[in-house]
Amino acid sequence: MKYLIFTLGLNFFLTTSASAHHNWAAAYEVEGDLEIEGVVSEVVWRNPHVVMYFTVDQGTPNEKVYSSESNSVAALARMDVTKELVAVGTKVRVAGYPSRTKDDDLFMNHMLLIDEGREIVFLRTAEARWPEESTRIGSADYAHGLNAQEDFSDRPTSIFSVWTTIFGAEGSHRAIRGPFEGFSIDYAEQRGSGNCVSKDVWAQMASPYPMQIADNNDGTVTVHLEEYDTIRPVHMDVDHNDPGTFKNNLGYSTGRMVSGTLLMTTTFKGSNSPIQLHELFSLSNDHNRLNYSLVMVNPESDDLPIVHTKWWEFQPNSYVQPYDCIDHPQFDGQ
Repeated sequence: MKYLIFTLGLNFFLTTSASAHHNWAAAYEVEGDLEIEGVVSEVVWRNPHVVMYFTVDQGTPNEKVYSSESNSVAALARMDVTKELVAVGTKVRVAGYPSRTKDDDLFMNHMLLIDEGREIVFLRTAEARWPEESTRIGSADYAHGLNAQEDFSDRPTSIFSVWTTIFGAEGSHRAIRGPFEGFSIDYAEQRGSGNCVSKDVWAQMASPYPMQIADNNDGTVTVHLEEYDTIRPVHMDVDHNDPGTFKNNLGYSTGRMVSGTLLMTTTFKGSNSPIQLHELFSLSNDHNRLNYSLVMVNPESDDLPIVHTKWWEFQPNSYVQPYDCIDHPQFDGQ
């Protein structure tokens, strides 16, 4: 406990503050723009990204099929964008970032349903592209924290609630990584495969989707992150004695509640790694935020501990939904 409190005190000196990482930014030219018009030929409505195919100049010698990916189902559901809005055969105009390596692929930000005069905005930071031709579908209010609970009496009274990342908010939407080689873990068993392989546990804690902390009333607490259906069981009020049977990137966790704050320790004996995580979850004074600190320690290295902080916000009617990732060939090589 003394070590943890001391290390958290280094917060102001060692906290890293990188912006959240987006894999699509490496595969697509985010400063570019590509617009096509055609017919929807296939829809794959699954995480980690929605995939669609469009046929341009159908039935002519110039016929061409474009592929696209866009935001996740998890994010789109909270923007009120659903699969039922787009059917195979729908005439559309689509715009987004062109692929860096293909001439028939884009990251889709906007879709105009031509016959309906409605525009779907897929990217949560984007404005409508064709406002004079259509009405907009897709609200980013939830993602940007515009649905906050104003009534203090209806806010959580403890950390045990559902918590939401606020996009673009300093300290909430941020990356958490171990930047040094000495902090990597050679996992004995991966969670997921292909493009559905989950992230390092510290990066997973920075995922932009909701998280729920639940007291199971059986001596355990669950930290449930929506992304990759990540469930971290925490064994409460026991000595930390890692049995070495947890061989994935979640490790073995124990915890204690101290004055309403959850203190967690996680180790990775099953993956033959010396890395230790020390985490702290606490409720803000206004009961509107969950504050978080993470200390990464490698006892076998001379590197200083790595400290991160972030926060989540409470929003009414928040929920954690199944992620159900699918490894789709559209993502190969990206």
